[in-house]
Amino acid sequence: MVDKDNDGSRLMKAVEAVAITPAAARAITERYEGQIRAGAGKLTDREVTDLVIKKIISRYSKMASMVGGTSALAGVIPGVGTAAAVVGGGAVDVAACTKLQIDMTMCLCVAINREMTDEDAKHMSYVIALSGSIEGLAKSSGAPAASKAAVKVVENTLKGPALETVKALFKTIGITFTRKAFVKALPFGIGVVVGSSVNYGLTLFVGRVARDVLWADYTKRSEASLTPTSTEIAEPEERLAAAD
Repeated sequence: MVDKDNDGSRLMKAVEAVAITPAAARAITERYEGQIRAGAGKLTDREVTDLVIKKIISRYSKMASMVGGTSALAGVIPGVGTAAAVVGGGAVDVAACTKLQIDMTMCLCVAINREMTDEDAKHMSYVIALSGSIEGLAKSSGAPAASKAAVKVVENTLKGPALETVKALFKTIGITFTRKAFVKALPFGIGVVVGSSVNYGLTLFVGRVARDVLWADYTKRSEASLTPTSTEIAEPEERLAAAD
């Protein structure tokens, strides 16, 4: 039987309490876009978006590298004090890294697809960040091949029921990454037992996986919106028949 402290419920509660909102993510991406457009020459919209994405991933990866000194986290990462009150102990670092990866993915969601609803942005940011992190830890490599394989896994995970999928992912992290003995055995992990460079690398990995998954999703949605439905195809024929 899973210990309640390790079933992911506390971690999920802590992260949900401090994770960024879609509105806040939109504000961040709009600010970045404004800065890039003001400081660069003539760029296409796609070029601007690519630079925004790069800035988002870089920013959150650098913030993740600061995780490890729990006592200093509250002054660096907003909401960590609240998370600490919920999970306590070394799990604070796990919550902090998870929060940063979800915040990063939320920003990427709205940067890549501006028409994405808040509900979709929240769901996708949680599933992509959590499953991407688990894949990154399991593969212990940030190589392109590992990223491509992780993209496939994350895309399949997104097809699952929303709430159940998120709960299951938090449970995996709760069981695996809050047990010190298990974390110490991992070659590529998060928490107080590993260095800041590992947290940086993992968050960078999650960011790149999220970027690829979200671009693929955006392309698929765009193509679907351009494909006429059977009703739309039939309409001209019906009008011609009526004219006859």
